[in-house]
Amino acid sequence: RDERKTPFQLQELYIDIGAKDKAEADKLVPLGTTAIFATKFQQLSDEIIMGKAFDDRVGCNVLLELLADDYDCNLVCAFTVQEEVGLRGAGVAAYAVSPDLALVIEGTTASDVPDVPEHGHATSVGKGPALTIMDRTSIPSRPLVERLKQVAEKEGIPIQFRRATTGGTDAGKIQLTKGGIPVAGISVPCRYIHSPASVASLSDINATIRLVKGFLQGF
Repeated sequence: RDERKTPFQLQELYIDIGAKDKAEADKLVPLGTTAIFATKFQQLSDEIIMGKAFDDRVGCNVLLELLADDYDCNLVCAFTVQEEVGLRGAGVAAYAVSPDLALVIEGTTASDVPDVPEHGHATSVGKGPALTIMDRTSIPSRPLVERLKQVAEKEGIPIQFRRATTGGTDAGKIQLTKGGIPVAGISVPCRYIHSPASVASLSDINATIRLVKGFLQGF
């Protein structure tokens, strides 16, 4: 709360252009280049994309790709609303569908930026989808998490585990619906997640799609 009353220092301000090192940064943006704030989706490099509301547009993108295929199970994709103000849409959807299990697919915080120590990185962009062990609202089903891990190992999909328990997802509401529903969370790491200019990795998004498809095809 106190941060809202304190202006940022110059050394705290920087623009992420998706460069991997100083040489690439100098090539993309020569010294003295001016900048303005403009919210528009764009690809910053072969790997990195930038846009608004990646939480949870990346999740919606994954669901749309899943719906393009058929599976030996009854797949229901719910594009829920009002997660940030009480997981409201997920509760209604879970009650109506009453699924045997639920995978919550979303964008999550990546703090792998300058001046944040490595132990403070909840996730890292470019290292694959993140599985959740626990967060503020839920404790995912261990057998589901283990199954997702096995699928990743079998398919050669890089994964990481979310290294923070702050925040919550729709899983918190779904898990407590009716008699209880087993849940698991799969997240795409996003920098500056609740800002109008989030940054994510195309390889992380594609790996998330492959992971969930592999899981569904295993039924």
